[in-house]
Amino acid sequence: MKVSFITTVYNEKDTIIPFLESLEAQTRVPDEIVIVDGGSSDGTYGLIKDFFKGKGLNFNLKRVPGSSISRGRNKAISIAGHNLICVSDAGCILDRGWVSKIIEGVKNDRIIGGYNTVIAKTFLEKLLASAIMPKKSQIKKENYMPSSRNLCFFKSAWEKAGKYPEDMDYGEDMKFNFRIKREGIKIIFSPEAIVYWKMRSSLKDIFKQFFRYAKGDALGRMYFYRHIIRFFSLALFLLIIAISAIFTPFALLLFIPLFFLYLYMPCTRICYYFKKEGIIKKILAFLLLPFLLIYIDLAKLFGYVYGIYIRP
Repeated sequence: MKVSFITTVYNEKDTIIPFLESLEAQTRVPDEIVIVDGGSSDGTYGLIKDFFKGKGLNFNLKRVPGSSISRGRNKAISIAGHNLICVSDAGCILDRGWVSKIIEGVKNDRIIGGYNTVIAKTFLEKLLASAIMPKKSQIKKENYMPSSRNLCFFKSAWEKAGKYPEDMDYGEDMKFNFRIKREGIKIIFSPEAIVYWKMRSSLKDIFKQFFRYAKGDALGRMYFYRHIIRFFSLALFLLIIAISAIFTPFALLLFIPLFFLYLYMPCTRICYYFKKEGIIKKILAFLLLPFLLIYIDLAKLFGYVYGIYIRP
């Protein structure tokens, strides 16, 4: 089967070359590479053109100023010359065998999603990975919802699902997954199709990331019960604090089982993501992880409320 690889870019000058190098180094190089630039102003467009000069690769670079990631993906897929489509995002690094693995088992009635692992160098990046990135063994295949940084499907599945939702700027890949499932198309997890994804490196960027994800959930009417549970958990937290202040401090003991449930899975990942670090950094990670998780949940709370507020 011939394969078209598609991606969108916007102001990716610092990450685009390693991304393209990982694509070029594939054991199974795509038969066609389609890239849509959303109007980069930092030289990304020129870097891509220069990268492909004289390489003999079949690539198609389009500039579509102002396009969202959904519109860019739909544009790239629509002009792709082959029916089998692989998707990833600039800013990632593809494992050398990614294309070969992600296309295995793909059919008209199923799409394939791979395993996303992290690029994390700083303490905060590794702490964030512990908070949000499951290990392979922790992924439940029956409930797997892939990111479009690591995906493969036929055009027919994309068309049947109504394409990527162009009215969404974040959470568009999850909405696409729900559309896929609604049409009875299976989502298959391929653990050996690996994409490396860089973690956010500042608290400001982390807040923006999860605020936008939650806003996308609200706009796309997704994960309603998950967000209700988050609101309920906040209310319960405040209620326990109030009871302990008004009646008895022993009410704070209720936090022990609640924090165990809240922290158990992320804590199991600390030794995995901090395996090359010393004991002091591991202990510090255990102490700071609850604060980062609460910080992320607050970003999601604010983002979801804002999304509901602006939702048509």
